[in-house]
Amino acid sequence: MKARQEPWAGGYRVRVLDGNHLAASEKRLKPLRGFRGAALPGQSLVVYAPEVDLVEDILPAEDAHAQERALMGPILSRVQPGELWLADRNFSTTRILVAIHDKQAAFIIREHGSSPHPTEVGPLKEMGRVETGVVFEQAVPIEDETGRKVALRRIELQLDEPTEDGETLIRLLTNVPAERMSAQDIATLYRRRWSIEGMFGRLESVLQSEVSTLGHPRAALLAFGVAVLAYNVLSVLQSAVEAEHQLSATEVSSYYIAGEVKATYGGMMIAVPETLWEDFEPQTAEELSRTLQRMAARVSPAKLRKHPRAPKKKVKKGNAPGEVARRHVSTARVLRGKEST
Repeated sequence: MKARQEPWAGGYRVRVLDGNHLAASEKRLKPLRGFRGAALPGQSLVVYAPEVDLVEDILPAEDAHAQERALMGPILSRVQPGELWLADRNFSTTRILVAIHDKQAAFIIREHGSSPHPTEVGPLKEMGRVETGVVFEQAVPIEDETGRKVALRRIELQLDEPTEDGETLIRLLTNVPAERMSAQDIATLYRRRWSIEGMFGRLESVLQSEVSTLGHPRAALLAFGVAVLAYNVLSVLQSAVEAEHQLSATEVSSYYIAGEVKATYGGMMIAVPETLWEDFEPQTAEELSRTLQRMAARVSPAKLRKHPRAPKKKVKKGNAPGEVARRHVSTARVLRGKEST
């Protein structure tokens, strides 16, 4: 249903990898009641397919303090040829990079300051500009445990403006051949890795994926997994509406779709006989897509359109003294202009 959209990287299926730490839970469990700090119920590694807006895989982990790179074994075993993986520097290790390369897949991963220590071959060459700065390229092979060398490209982006963390330099490691993607294309594509953060935001705002009352790790991770499954269902429904009414993904709101489902689901399950659903079970993916588009034809797209706000202005907040940060204000008085912020 999304076939008419432009691919992110021609010839590759893009996958975005990131970790998601569940927010601190309430301390209902007896062992937590005397603990003053935050109680973290777990984390997950999430594989997101942004071109179709679906979560393809999740690896839950009960230990919230476990290193993300240490959890990568099962994820690496599922890498497929022809995929292009985008990930941040938490996943920048020789083992991970070589494993993806050996699967005949590609990667664009931000280089960690201390890993994997690639060897510099030749000078750093200026390749041109992108929207956020000047792009350079350098050949940098890495060596695995057996002494085998894997040829990589280091794409260096010197930013016009520093990031929120004050960084002015971003280095990316990739095995994508230069004839398939230029240095500028790689730097631009890596910026779109943030699409997974938007997905995490929708998971929480639309489906309340992190339940603060669930303190036990397995319960909290199960709730998160159910929310991800529901997200994929909503994404498929949204794709049917977009395809039938020829709308872009930026025009349709998953929040409004979820609201429609929530408002009608209970009555539908009462009014529609259970036997009616049996007709959909044997349908193939293509047949179900056509069925969903026929249903989407009856939907009013005006009820599901987003209402975007104007872009936020960048305001440098800086650090505030402790006595200022802890100061209490009355919201009502601030709104009436009787108390300053």
